[in-house]
Amino acid sequence: MTIRTNGFYIFGINQLGNKFRPSDWVERIASTFGNYDTNHRLQYHPDIMPTRFEGEKCLFVAEALARTNPVAYRFIVDFVTGNGLKTFIPGQPLLPVASFVFPRAA
Repeated sequence: MTIRTNGFYIFGINQLGNKFRPSDWVERIASTFGNYDTNHRLQYHPDIMPTRFEGEKCLFVAEALARTNPVAYRFIVDFVTGNGLKTFIPGQPLLPVASFVFPRAA
């Protein structure tokens, strides 16, 4: 798997180490910002992608989203902080949300 370095990963684990429910939260958020192509197949937004990181299902959010769609970016940041989910920026240690500084929306 290629690690994307132009954003951050969100994991379904809270600060206490408990799994976040519902278990399909990644797909729900990613599909909210996706659209359907002419063949009626869901196409995820290029800046909000479900993925796996070290075997864990997670959501990748590109930094560009803060500039291109600040409302979507704010929704995701509020979701992460409101649920206390763990986040990861490539090149930094896995951090609980309380220690994570989100890139500012434009």
